[in-house]
Amino acid sequence: MHRRGAAVRRASRSNIPEGPFLWTLGIAARETLRRLENYGIDADPLLAQAGLSRSHLSQERGGVSAASQYRFLELAAMAANDSLLGLHLAAEMDLRSAGILFYLISSSATVAEALENMARYAGTTSEAVRYEISRDNDATIVTARPAHAQDELRRQWSEFIALAILRALRLLTGRDFAPLRMTFAHARNADLPEVQRLLRCPVEFARATESWVFPQSVMELPIRSEDSHLLQILRAHADDLLAERRTAAGLRSMVENQLVNVLPSGRVQAAVIARQLGMSPRSFTRHLAEEDTTFGEILDHLRNRLARRYLEDQRISLQQIAWLLGYSEATAFNHAFRRWFGTSPGRVRNQPSMRASAS
Repeated sequence: MHRRGAAVRRASRSNIPEGPFLWTLGIAARETLRRLENYGIDADPLLAQAGLSRSHLSQERGGVSAASQYRFLELAAMAANDSLLGLHLAAEMDLRSAGILFYLISSSATVAEALENMARYAGTTSEAVRYEISRDNDATIVTARPAHAQDELRRQWSEFIALAILRALRLLTGRDFAPLRMTFAHARNADLPEVQRLLRCPVEFARATESWVFPQSVMELPIRSEDSHLLQILRAHADDLLAERRTAAGLRSMVENQLVNVLPSGRVQAAVIARQLGMSPRSFTRHLAEEDTTFGEILDHLRNRLARRYLEDQRISLQQIAWLLGYSEATAFNHAFRRWFGTSPGRVRNQPSMRASAS
């Protein structure tokens, strides 16, 4: 157990390359947390090392950093002494936890359409990877294109997603088919027979691309739960989600999500938010600069927006608004409000015309 803990500490200090901030819904991280709890393993130190927390993972739509999710799975695999953790998670999870992506697949007419919907709407669950579908003679190839190359860091997650999709297609067609082969970018020198047993096809590692290769006969298999009407509704909803993600793309929206949760506690330091997002303070500042903003600007804009919203609710006192916005004293809130609107919050609340102007 001591050696395992040392390995986890070494992994947390390893020189993991930092890429752009990439959002993901955190499905695999939630499954991992449940697994660790079932094993009786204290997950909190691992979450902290990965830059996550239980409150992060309880926010179903909030999402987390993709790099933090990758790191958490790798740390959990070592803590559980399970080098195939990602595959074991995918083999046992409730596939419905994938949310709208699962229902888009399950409403499709054929495996071919299901994979097309998966590729088109993968961005509703993660912006860290996109999928391309191509044809080669009598085979169809699904290629995963990560937005940032972190092959070893993505090992557990890559295997998790491969088996999860494969399980979903087998379940929805009622056919126990096998791919022609699967390839992964990361290296793996152990447990190869078990990997092939779980995926039930030849598997190649340390390849240039990650791909799933299906015989064309599989692509034509019908999905038993096909529902064209539901699919139309789900596609419209998924299109809205993608549009929302494009509008809220980048680190700024994630910072705002975290700030909303911590503002009442007063813990609004940039270093705290950076740690919650699994980033160093220096990297955090650099990524925000790339989006032409700063932590102070985001915090000030969010407080401005929330102040206007809270003032409309007469049940919330001005003292409570100051607390909700993370100000230790009402006077600090008053000074900020005058800077924003040129008058006091009490005057805006008491005069409808000024309240409308502030809004």
